[in-house]
Amino acid sequence: MMSIFELRASEVLPGRHLGKAARLPKVVAAAQTLVVAFAVTLLMALLASLPTRVEAQKSSSIAPDTSRRIMQAVVAVQVQVDAQAPSSRSLGQTRLGTGIVIDRDLILTVGYLLIEAEDVDIVDSRRRKLPADVVAYDPVSGFGLVKTLVPLGLDPLPLGDSDTLKLPKRLMTLGHSEPELTELFLVSRKPFAGTWEYLVEAPLMTVPAVNNWSGAGLFDDDGSLVGVGSLVVADATGGFNPKPGNLYLPVNLLKPILADLLQTGRRSGPPQAWLGIHSQPHPSGGLQIQRISPESPAAAAGLQRGDRIVSLDNQSVADLSDFYKRLWAKGPAGSRVEITYLRDGVSRRIQMVSADRMASMRKPKGV
Repeated sequence: MMSIFELRASEVLPGRHLGKAARLPKVVAAAQTLVVAFAVTLLMALLASLPTRVEAQKSSSIAPDTSRRIMQAVVAVQVQVDAQAPSSRSLGQTRLGTGIVIDRDLILTVGYLLIEAEDVDIVDSRRRKLPADVVAYDPVSGFGLVKTLVPLGLDPLPLGDSDTLKLPKRLMTLGHSEPELTELFLVSRKPFAGTWEYLVEAPLMTVPAVNNWSGAGLFDDDGSLVGVGSLVVADATGGFNPKPGNLYLPVNLLKPILADLLQTGRRSGPPQAWLGIHSQPHPSGGLQIQRISPESPAAAAGLQRGDRIVSLDNQSVADLSDFYKRLWAKGPAGSRVEITYLRDGVSRRIQMVSADRMASMRKPKGV
């Protein structure tokens, strides 16, 4: 789904060759889109009129009992990782983020906090520190789950419906150790492609940007959880008026896989194909490799930092999203792919067999 700021004129205005009956639904849809676009544009104009450093506003409009219910269910997630674990080089050996209680002693958070975790502790709003184990980490969605080893005694929050959120939409967020909720605005659902072979088709993009985003909860007016904080992004809005903001993972991505994660620690079915390539779009087309994961198919095939990927299976690579979608369409981990790349101006071609990303990592304690 594109940001509403990326609509083209051809998508708003009906073509002359269409008959009256055929044009009418398109006109209605276009009018609805323009109304939403105007509302979001007005919101962004208001934000633009504020000082250069836009601060998120603390929310006082939410019902006091709803606020208390949210605050008692938001906890800190403290993680220690062995210094020799591969992820400690990129994510750090000590990690701190937020989690939300969604069931008895079960806490939802952002998954990268839990990669190769050795020790996990939960600190609640009463400053109780409780040991926990990792239940699951799903690299496809980006979610992670932990369960305390002793009873939490906290009331879980319900999962809302992230698919029905309209643009623009006022929401609230809360990170660990924060004294009150912060008001945000949902301004786009534009796709996000990460440099580490990761794609979210319709994330929840919010403004203004907040600092305590890692695993933070995103809530609607009823106090239901609709998203989990994952990233800060330079452009949350897209189009002509870019604004920095945050990316929240929609909770509806969790619902179909939750039972599998609780039962086996991973989603059912074969694992997603992974090459171990960290890359970004190249100005002249294709992808520039920034880093190669150790013990990955790309490392075994001899790809290096600075190589420029130009095609996958003899088809030109347009961008990160295009590369990932075509890689995953080839099949699950274990599928064979052919990559053409440039090194020092010389075109080279290699074949490699994709792998399971999780197989290159140490299992977190508890999984």
